Amino acid sequence: MISLICLNCKIKFATRNKLAKYCSKPCSNSGRAHLKQHKFENLPKTLHLQNNSSQTTHSVGTLHVIPAINDHRSFDVIPTDNRPAFIQFNLDGKSYAASGERWAAEAKEKDVLTLAGNGCSLQVDKGQLVLRSGYSCSTVTEREKRITRGVHAVRAIIVINTTGNLSTAAIQWCSDQRIALYVLDRDANLTALTHPPTPHVVSLRRLQYSVEPLTLAKEILYCKFDACIKSKPILTISFTQSADSILYANTLEEIRLIEARAAIIYWSTWNNCVIKWKEKDVPIEWKGFTQRASGISGKGYKATHPVNAILNYAYAILAGQVERTLQIAGLDVAVGSLHADQDGRASLVYDLMEPLRPVIDKIIFAWVTMQRWRRADFVIDRHGVIRVHPQLARIVVTKTLLPDKMIREEINAYVSLLKQLSNSKSAVTR
Repeated sequence: MISLICLNCKIKFATRNKLAKYCSKPCSNSGRAHLKQHKFENLPKTLHLQNNSSQTTHSVGTLHVIPAINDHRSFDVIPTDNRPAFIQFNLDGKSYAASGERWAAEAKEKDVLTLAGNGCSLQVDKGQLVLRSGYSCSTVTEREKRITRGVHAVRAIIVINTTGNLSTAAIQWCSDQRIALYVLDRDANLTALTHPPTPHVVSLRRLQYSVEPLTLAKEILYCKFDACIKSKPILTISFTQSADSILYANTLEEIRLIEARAAIIYWSTWNNCVIKWKEKDVPIEWKGFTQRASGISGKGYKATHPVNAILNYAYAILAGQVERTLQIAGLDVAVGSLHADQDGRASLVYDLMEPLRPVIDKIIFAWVTMQRWRRADFVIDRHGVIRVHPQLARIVVTKTLLPDKMIREEINAYVSLLKQLSNSKSAVTR
């Protein structure tokens, strides 16, 4: 390990690469943008356009005009080759490092361990599981952790937003010790998880395939409404009326329409939460919560609001917990009812997440409203998608990882429902 000075933010960082120039990806993007801008400033003056009312970007033979954006942040105009120009905002390297240091100091890990940063690793050395954080996370004081077989209390390891290495010996070590391993990418998608050998219980799967999905969807929606009322008692009257309408639904499409209308009412109850910021010039949309849907995707993914970016991480780890427990129980995760069948999607996972989502929402919103946020806690790409600082993501997934007992109870209730519906169907047939 050697210490170098970042060319962008001018702070020291630790690395093994002697040729490294920047301490983190944001600093690298910002530094490279400055270099590109400097090169194009040296082009012949005939390619430059003077315009006080707008910013311009220059490419060979083409001029693209971009209206001025009053966002109170420094920005670079990146030249493109005969393509629409885009604006990439500079991220202050010092602020980004300070944000990482602040959230790393708040990480209190006991039974759940997290890894973040480019170059992190999970390996086995002398019979111990060794977790090493990435080199880009230079603000993390404890860069290495060791776990010994049989004398630990770890139930999960979560790898976040990173490029690193994971040995097969480490995977086997975690499986032997019944430690759940989850891997999330920078967009808060669950990319991998581990679980003990799947039993493949044929009897349960036959029940899944034979039970009427409409009846299952109704029961799941009843459970979701009950959970929403517990989380938000103000919903008691409206959701009781919605629950009454479930009884008269004759198709899955009607059930999904009832759920969609209830979701609009549910998310509107969170609109009164106030989000505090250290800076005064943050976008006005960030000072409160308005809707769950992204302005880009129209759904939850590709978040355009910081709270939604945080919720995406929370839901991703919840999906991992539910899917892992379903696999252990021997159920088919693709056979859902409330969520439509779709190749490549674990519909049953999303079905059984529904009664648990209000629990996650209550945890997240209570925590979000207590914090004083900073711009550097979030990174915005050129399309407007907001991503969470890796050190902040560690806090989010640790806070929202539900007790294994709660997940098992949800799965056991589903299995009991399958058996109950199967028995009633057999009685009618006889």
